[in-house]
Amino acid sequence: MSNKRPTPKLSSIDELLLLSEGPNLTTSSPENSGVTSLLLSSLIPFHKHPFKLYEGKKLDDLIESVLENGVLIPVIVRPMEQDSYEILSGHNRVNAAKAAGLLYIPSIVKEQLTEAEAVIIVVDTNFHQRSIQDMLPSELARALKMQLEACKEAKQKQSKITQLENGEIPYNTEDSESTVPVGQRTWSVDQVSEKNDMSPTNIKRYLRLNHLLPELMERVDQGEIKLRPAVDLSYLKPQEQQTVESLIHEQGFKVDMKKSELLRAKSENRNFTEQAASAILSGGSSRKPKSKIPAPFKLKHKVYAKYFSPESKSAEVEEIIDKALTLYFSLQSEPEQHPLIEEEEI
Repeated sequence: MSNKRPTPKLSSIDELLLLSEGPNLTTSSPENSGVTSLLLSSLIPFHKHPFKLYEGKKLDDLIESVLENGVLIPVIVRPMEQDSYEILSGHNRVNAAKAAGLLYIPSIVKEQLTEAEAVIIVVDTNFHQRSIQDMLPSELARALKMQLEACKEAKQKQSKITQLENGEIPYNTEDSESTVPVGQRTWSVDQVSEKNDMSPTNIKRYLRLNHLLPELMERVDQGEIKLRPAVDLSYLKPQEQQTVESLIHEQGFKVDMKKSELLRAKSENRNFTEQAASAILSGGSSRKPKSKIPAPFKLKHKVYAKYFSPESKSAEVEEIIDKALTLYFSLQSEPEQHPLIEEEEI
């Protein structure tokens, strides 16, 4: 008889949402894998839900749909203490059902989930049901961070279980990075990018947004600051970001790629000051100083041809023009001499 511990396996998103089966609303106990009916009052939101919930027309439309058709897709929950259930998928459906006056909601209860597995369900189901383009940058940034960390934790756990089954490490080995084999230490950004059909570069950019101050993140959500400049700002120290935010708020400055790159360079070179940041954001530091030398021009032939013969050489012409200009400007700098006008005697 084998003493191997069972390997935990996450259900696919289609399985979690019962897309391959018809709705089978029953009054069976939450312990089974089917759909059960739970009191809405027993459901609580996920403790670190990264997505903004529906408001306004979106919520009104969902309430109207629930009133007409009921809740068509069960919510996914996990059991908590005191007969309560934490919502993993379906926060908007729960809110709409409550507003529609329902007492119960069809639910799938997922037992014995690790925190990582719960987070994966929260994020993956939202990505499955919503377009990434419909998410705010702050939502996407938080969700990707949660997904990356949860997948990393799940992969590390699975690696440890495999090692235990193969007798490679003792049961009492303490958790540490050294217990995870080289090459399996992290769930790579590449794998998360495949999961969400996003480029690894964009994944990394959105992950950087988690380092922004909330005020700057709000400006990114509002479209005031684009993604690439926001990534540069995320590398500034918190106090430097606060300086930038204050200058934007007080002076109405805009941030573009050129300005964000200059701000980041100032921070990396450790010469970031409020005065330097103001000069960059105002555009003053990138303006070219006006040249003190007149712009070059070409003297038209008809202008000097009347003063020189066809045999005149260019060096001779230049010399004479130089002397003429010297004389002209020397006369301009002298005070004007006006002839005295004697008053006529009356």
